[in-house]
Amino acid sequence: MRGSADDERTVDDADRDSVSGEPAPPSVRGLFGALSRAVRSRPPGELALVALPLPTLLVVVAVLPGTDAWALSLAAEGPFESRWTLWTAFASSFVHTDATHLLDNVVNYWLLVAVAYPLSVVAGWRRRLAFAAVAYLLLVPLVSAWATLLAFGGTIDAPAAGFSDVNGAFLGYLVVVWFAALAAETGSSTETASSTTATTSGIDARWSLVVVFGSLAVVFLSPSGAGYFPPSPWVSLPFAVVAVAAGGLLYSRVGRPRLAGLDLAAPRELLYVTGASVVVAGVIGSLVVVPVGSNVFAHLAGYAVGFSVAFCWVIADSSRGRR
Repeated sequence: MRGSADDERTVDDADRDSVSGEPAPPSVRGLFGALSRAVRSRPPGELALVALPLPTLLVVVAVLPGTDAWALSLAAEGPFESRWTLWTAFASSFVHTDATHLLDNVVNYWLLVAVAYPLSVVAGWRRRLAFAAVAYLLLVPLVSAWATLLAFGGTIDAPAAGFSDVNGAFLGYLVVVWFAALAAETGSSTETASSTTATTSGIDARWSLVVVFGSLAVVFLSPSGAGYFPPSPWVSLPFAVVAVAAGGLLYSRVGRPRLAGLDLAAPRELLYVTGASVVVAGVIGSLVVVPVGSNVFAHLAGYAVGFSVAFCWVIADSSRGRR
């Protein structure tokens, strides 16, 4: 599914030098200028729907009396131990320990959607972003609670709470939509390397599988800021094998990612650079170099669910021979 011609004109045409017709040199100012024009081009209600409801929900939960009790107790053996445990398994993702914890997760959410939303517009994934958000809100809290209790359940009597698992899901989505947007830019996805219709530039969104499994291999191999999450080479190995195997298969079927000749406007290039930077920083900051008290298992669960939901659309598009 492709972004509309109006979307393309909004981002690209305004980024050309009005006198020479040549692309302006890359700059942060150009990125913010393009972002400002893109924001003005979108319906205000749509932008508000992306930016405001979830942070508002988190703030409302934070100020309601008695919601501190909704934190998940790590003394529980499993999420289905009792009705109350099941409720806290879900609700704990919307509870925060203090204002700093809340602010951190709200800012991280805004940072993620500030990149994921324009990439979704480019990829033609606007509705998919909305569907993904609903799926993450319903699935991730329970999956992350299950992973957390699988790792810690019954060992300590401490609370677990926070929206970072859902943010992890948006991070997984961002990896996929980054590739989907580039696939939409090039109009390529499923042609084989030997196809006579293959172009000099193109990328297949299925390469996101290689990136996610490769990142998980690095995460499990790297020393972590969390003492309970030491390097695990034998856990890292299967992820590395899948990443290498998937990369080899994709290379043989669709060829390597071909970005030469793409000729994107400089601010659009900066959008992709920013998106990639957010992904790298997000993986490192939530899965490797984490502050004391962070729940890496919840972050991992969110990342896995976020990627899986988005990648299902990539597979569905691939089976229909389109992007």
